Amino acid sequence: MYGFMGKILVVDLGRKDFKILEKDEPFYRKYMGGALLGAALYEELISGYESVDALGPENPIVFATGPMAGANVCGATRVNVLSMAPESTGIYLSQAGGEFGPAIKRAGFDALVITGLSDIPVVLDINNDDVRFVEAGDLWGMDRVEARQQMIADMGDDYCIASIGPAGENRIRYANIMFEPEHYAGRGGLGAVLGAKSVKAVAVRGDQEIKFKDPGAVTSVNRKGGSGFSESIKKNPRSFLGVLRHLGTYGLLEMNRKSGNLPTRNFKFGCPEDAVDLTHYRHETAKEEIVGRITPCKNCFVACKKSSKINPGHSSLAEYESIAILGPNIGLEEDLETCLAACELCNRLGLDTISTGNMIAWLMNCFESGALDQEKEGYCIRFGDGQKALALIKNIAFRENDLGNLLADGIKRAMGKLGPQTKPYSRFVNGVGMPAHMPRKKPGIGFAYLHGPNPNDHMKQEHDWIASDPGSLKFFNLSVCSTPDALDEAKIDVAKATQIYFAAMDSLSLCMFIFSPGNIYSFDEITDMVNAATGFQLSFEELMEIGERTIQLQRKLYLDLGGKDGAFLPFLEEEISSGPSRGAKISRSDFNHARKYYYKVMGWDENGWPESSTLERLGIMPL
Repeated sequence: MYGFMGKILVVDLGRKDFKILEKDEPFYRKYMGGALLGAALYEELISGYESVDALGPENPIVFATGPMAGANVCGATRVNVLSMAPESTGIYLSQAGGEFGPAIKRAGFDALVITGLSDIPVVLDINNDDVRFVEAGDLWGMDRVEARQQMIADMGDDYCIASIGPAGENRIRYANIMFEPEHYAGRGGLGAVLGAKSVKAVAVRGDQEIKFKDPGAVTSVNRKGGSGFSESIKKNPRSFLGVLRHLGTYGLLEMNRKSGNLPTRNFKFGCPEDAVDLTHYRHETAKEEIVGRITPCKNCFVACKKSSKINPGHSSLAEYESIAILGPNIGLEEDLETCLAACELCNRLGLDTISTGNMIAWLMNCFESGALDQEKEGYCIRFGDGQKALALIKNIAFRENDLGNLLADGIKRAMGKLGPQTKPYSRFVNGVGMPAHMPRKKPGIGFAYLHGPNPNDHMKQEHDWIASDPGSLKFFNLSVCSTPDALDEAKIDVAKATQIYFAAMDSLSLCMFIFSPGNIYSFDEITDMVNAATGFQLSFEELMEIGERTIQLQRKLYLDLGGKDGAFLPFLEEEISSGPSRGAKISRSDFNHARKYYYKVMGWDENGWPESSTLERLGIMPL
């Protein structure tokens, strides 16, 4: 078999044992890897359970790689992590870069599944097919950077490590998982799944060979992509990919500010006021003072990951999403120092920066608006109060006081305790905080935020620009066209096509900065690379069928386990009052029509459940 190891490692924490599932070529032709493989394994392992508790021992967590992981392919290092979500309803899929996914492959496996509950804190030590359960009581309570340094000292620096911080240990509903010192599976609260299982970390190493059917062809396409990328950014260094290469996602702050897509003060505005000093967002200033050396995923020529020049002691330079949500969105427009400190604190303690920032912004907005009263609550935090935000992050991660403990259990419980008058200020969908893209500015993305199986995820379809670009749409065989600010049937047709494409790339565990439509490779080149790796001889249409199977199986699991689509958020129909996105909104009637049409074109019934015919066509067992 080419491109796959043919084995799945399943670890049982309760028994301190493991088993290896062997899978054949037809299985991989159907389920490929990454997101789809994770969903298929999850469904297989929960079979027979009437219900699944996200923090219960019956809840598996799956780490899945793709067919090109572990070799020298740019953008093939992603690991997909899937489990029942403590933060939300139903399953959630989170992803990260780094070397953990390829390490699973080099250890001889296409996926790692962790089940059960350990009676003591442990580190899973996986060395090829040798699995050990190492007591980790001395690491429990450490932040992730400290714990990783200790593990490297004890075990050696050739391990790739996934770990949780105190937030995961304390089962904070939006705890994340860190891979290496600078990559994070942030969304859904999957760090709390590991914490509930008493797993501090998973350390993997291996020396198995990854075999491709035609390695020369894979290398040829990969090199061509690298050459094309180099030429493109020389010609246009200010392009999206050029900015990523030179400044990382930090450079997106200025780009989104100019377009009115930078959430400010709990998504009220699309950028800070003109009078605010944002010199630190400018690309020239960022290059000279803030962005450090590249710290790329292995073999990546885009190299979006950067170290921090302004804070050399930080684990890395914070990403756009983190800086935006823990910066201007909580009123720290000018205070970059405190913003970056908040991002680093979340990363070390193991909190998702996006949901944490949304929680703080919601609380600030409630006090600013009068929905919460300082005298009654005995506490107050307002936009711009960075020191209180830092203290609150610690309170949440350690459940240190009544407020920290309340917020640690998520927005639903917090609103229930503090009162219904706080609900209008929530920017959460089914418990998950909103990413740093203005839904009113990008209504297609805003629509996607409200739909499962990954609510409030900005990386499951292309953003609204593509809907008005006929040159890009023709590659999806679409003749429709929509404007960036519209939410119409054409926008939904584009959303469906790009969702399927993104899901196909997720099933290959490929980075969307490399493999988004038109970024570096053509659709034919992607297909050629997959076929050269696996020997499958798939057409591009068959790859898209894998993408659709991914969406439909995840949707089925999501709904089966209690997931639901989000209700329309009233703030979406309020026009943005100023800035480049002034006047932007989403009409409730447009949204309602779009949902009905979306369900129809996706092959779902009027309540959003996949039709039996849809599932059967894709080889998925009906509901």
